[in-house]
Amino acid sequence: MKRRLFSELRTIYETTDADPHTFRITIKLKDLVDGELLRKAVEKTMQRYPYFRVRIVMDADKPCFDDNSAPVPVLHTDQRTVLGSDQTSGHMLCFCYWNNRIHIDAYHAMTDGGGIAPLLKTLMHYYCSAFYEADLSEDGVRLCDDPVPQEEWDDPAEKPLGTERQGLTLKWNKPAFQVAKAGIARMTPDSITFNMRIPEKAFMRFNLSNDGSPATIVSLLLARTIDALHPNAALPPVIAMCVNQRKALRAPLAHQSLVGDVRLPFTDRIKTLPFSTPATCFRGMVTLQSDTDMVLDEIREYQALVANLDAMRDPQERKACCVRRMEELSKCVTATVSYVGKADFGDAEWCILENDALPSTALPSTHVPLTIELSAVNGYFFLNFMQFFHEEDYFRMFTRQLRQNNIDYDVLDVTEARYPRVVLPL
Repeated sequence: MKRRLFSELRTIYETTDADPHTFRITIKLKDLVDGELLRKAVEKTMQRYPYFRVRIVMDADKPCFDDNSAPVPVLHTDQRTVLGSDQTSGHMLCFCYWNNRIHIDAYHAMTDGGGIAPLLKTLMHYYCSAFYEADLSEDGVRLCDDPVPQEEWDDPAEKPLGTERQGLTLKWNKPAFQVAKAGIARMTPDSITFNMRIPEKAFMRFNLSNDGSPATIVSLLLARTIDALHPNAALPPVIAMCVNQRKALRAPLAHQSLVGDVRLPFTDRIKTLPFSTPATCFRGMVTLQSDTDMVLDEIREYQALVANLDAMRDPQERKACCVRRMEELSKCVTATVSYVGKADFGDAEWCILENDALPSTALPSTHVPLTIELSAVNGYFFLNFMQFFHEEDYFRMFTRQLRQNNIDYDVLDVTEARYPRVVLPL
């Protein structure tokens, strides 16, 4: 059955070859992956998440989700996949495995880290139960025979939100320092990723002692990194920190991509102060900008954008509108930090060694070329430091910031971020 799109539209029309708006989540296990057991686990898992078993089709001039009866693919590869293609039977989600790693590839228009987290827990429950022949607890796990509540289907961003509240704190919307124009990094079409691990308990103690949270402290460390390399820059580094909009929408079960951001400018006024003071400032900015009313006003702005897109008859006109809008927004941001929260794999967590998230972050024409994805599992934080250039200056300075603050870390490896590509019927 076809389903009209709403929250998905902006991402669909922003999608370009440079930025396919996809992500790959990689789970590294203690043992080599059994492909046949993984296929069985995926089959059970996908019974519980029918809203992810879809393809994108055009209905007149509008993209829609349509049910996809073909099995969601499980591929024995670590290479990039192409979502929406014959390789994935048109699916916008697929699974891959290679050695002891499981990759989950997804289109960001369909969901985000918060929306796909329950699926990951279900998948690991079924796979690890079979592989280790273990009786794992079902507490908090969505199982294949469970009913799917309507709250998982409904798009909360589509609901009327009432009158706009006036006098809210505004986001930073001025020009920000741009890495691509700074003379150190030469932009490339491929992303290099430095994968790091930091002990969870020690880092949480550091966060609390500096009045911060994992995401705000990483944002501050990244801002200090950029400022240290460009101390005389005319514009400040501004970190965009991703925010889950489900809380403000009172829709914790929604599966759609519901991500906003707060802007954290590292201005001259705060950058010379002791570390804990700008950390407090960043936390205050997050509190103000993630206020429920402010998030709802962002949703109202998006609703107005959708109304504007609906009035356009040409998909290419809609695409040009959304890409142009993203280009303008990107001028106000230097780098991005994203943290969904601590992973919850239940009884399956003990066999998981690493958890990585690698989104597509585009070249400066549509996005910033520097992103840190942060996740936590099994006693560690994992940082994926993604950049669209080969020079190591920014990463070296970031690790220097860690050492200067006595934060222990390991660099696990340096890889190409093989987030998937996508084919759309626009």
